[in-house]
Amino acid sequence: MNAHALLTSQGWRGTGNSLHPTSNAIGLTKPILVAHKTDTLGIGNKHRTSDLWWMNAFDKTLKGLDTSVEGLVVQTITDGGLDAAKKSNGKWVLESSDLYANFVKGESLEGSIEAAQIKSSRKGEKRKRKDAELESKADRRARKAARRLKREQTKMRKDKKKFSLNASQDSDTTISKKHKDTKDKRKAKKAAALKSHE
Repeated sequence: MNAHALLTSQGWRGTGNSLHPTSNAIGLTKPILVAHKTDTLGIGNKHRTSDLWWMNAFDKTLKGLDTSVEGLVVQTITDGGLDAAKKSNGKWVLESSDLYANFVKGESLEGSIEAAQIKSSRKGEKRKRKDAELESKADRRARKAARRLKREQTKMRKDKKKFSLNASQDSDTTISKKHKDTKDKRKAKKAAALKSHE
């Protein structure tokens, strides 16, 4: 495909001119340059050897291991390149590393679910009343009797209400039956009237 011939057939004025038909001030006069890949290496095959931070950190950590005692490995240097150190300005950075020199460690995020609060269990202890000393035995009996009486009155009210609901439902069914009977009678009258007109 000849791109030059195609563009000139569509009105391009040639090399050094923009695609605008009359003015070079509108549009690009120079082509956009494209980087061409001339080697056969894939991604990651070019090694950048300027900063081997990971190798330096690994070596520093290995030098801190002491194996002089038989069968026992002890870490003697604790400030290796892989350890993070907090500087005075509050930044967490890896020591002697250009890669992480500007890295700022933020706060850890808190979850939105609250932690379950564990209540202390007092199974062995008895609960003490606040006014235990102030209330006598007779007062306590009177209070319990009043509570019992109130429960019985509530139960009687519920039973009475239940009985009245049952009675009203029975009356509702009889009313609906009467209503249904009158509806049936009206339908029969209507059918009879239609037959008489025929």
